[in-house]
Amino acid sequence: MTHLPPGAVLPSVDVVGRFPELARTLPDEAVVFADPKVLRSHPRVAKALRGRVVHRVPAGEESKTLEAVERFATKLVHVSRGATFVALGGGTVGDVVAVLAHLHRRGVRLVQVPSTLLAAVDSSIGGKGAVNVGPVKNALGVFHGAAETWLCDELFGTLTEAQRREGRLEAWKMVVTLDAATARRWLRRPPADEVLLREARDLKEAVVRTDPYEQKGVRVVLNFGHTFGHVFESLSGYRLRHGEAVGLGMLCALDLGVRLGVTAPSVAASIEAGLPMPRGARVTIATLLRGASTSTVGGLLAADKKGAPGQVRMVLLEELGRWRLVDVPAREWQACVKGPWRRA
Repeated sequence: MTHLPPGAVLPSVDVVGRFPELARTLPDEAVVFADPKVLRSHPRVAKALRGRVVHRVPAGEESKTLEAVERFATKLVHVSRGATFVALGGGTVGDVVAVLAHLHRRGVRLVQVPSTLLAAVDSSIGGKGAVNVGPVKNALGVFHGAAETWLCDELFGTLTEAQRREGRLEAWKMVVTLDAATARRWLRRPPADEVLLREARDLKEAVVRTDPYEQKGVRVVLNFGHTFGHVFESLSGYRLRHGEAVGLGMLCALDLGVRLGVTAPSVAASIEAGLPMPRGARVTIATLLRGASTSTVGGLLAADKKGAPGQVRMVLLEELGRWRLVDVPAREWQACVKGPWRRA
C-alpha cells in the first residue's frame, strides 16, 4: 500500500459524537488549538481537555497572519512529528491550524472540530488552510487534509442566528452551483440545519474527490460568490461575516451573469429570493462600495482571482446546477460598481 504523508487530501472521514467522548480517543501527544469563546461557552468541552496542551486562537481575521503562525510555531519546537494537531473552532482556527500542521516537521496529523455551521459545511472539508497578507485574504496557503472531522452537535447549540445564516449561505452556494434537484427542493422549502449540513458536506466532498488539489479546474466552482465576497470582507476591514460576504458576492455574480447573458433573469431572481440573506443586503453592498474607489476594488479583485489582463475570472451560473468560468471584462464589473451596486 502506498504511504501517504500527513495532510494528503483524502476522502473526508466524518466522526459524529459528543466531544468529551471523542476527546478520549486522542493520542497522548495531541496539541489542541481552540477558540477561547468555544471553551467558555462549553464547560464540558473545556473539562474534557484538562491535562492536555491547549493553545487559544481567537476567532477573527487578526489571527490569520504569518505573525500568528510564527508565535504558535515557537511554542511547538519540542513537539514531534508524531503529534496530532486538533483545530477546535470556526474557520479561522481551522485555517491557521491547517497551515501549522502542514509546516510543523513538514507535516503532522490534523483533526478538524468545527464549532460553527459555516466551518462544518465548508472550511473543514477539502484540506485548505491559509493566512492573509495585508488586505489580501488567504494570500498564502496550503493543502493539508484532516485525518478526521468531528461533528459534535453540542457545539452548534450556542450559535446565534447570524452565525447559522453564514453556514446556510455557504451551503446554498454549493447547492445552486452543483445540484439542480436539491436546489429546487431547497427553494420550495428551506431545509433544517442538520439536513443542510449533511447535504452540503456531501456535495463539497464530491467536488474535492474529483479535484483535490485544484489542478483540473473543477474545484474552482467553490469560488462562486467569493470573488466579490472577498472584496467586501476587505472593504469592511473584515468586520463583515465571511458567510454574509459570500452571500453578497453571490448577488454580484448573479447580476453580472444576467448582464453578460450567462444567467437568465428568472434564475437569478429565484435564487436571490431563496437565499437566506439578512435584510438590506444590497444596501450593505452600496454602503461598502461608496467608501471605495473603482481602482481599489480592481486591486482587490486582481489580487484574489486573476483572469486575462484587465479582466476578472468569475464563476457564473448558467442555470441551477450548471456553471461556467467567465473572464468578465473590466468595463462590465466597473459599470456595476459605479452604477447600480453603489446606488442601492
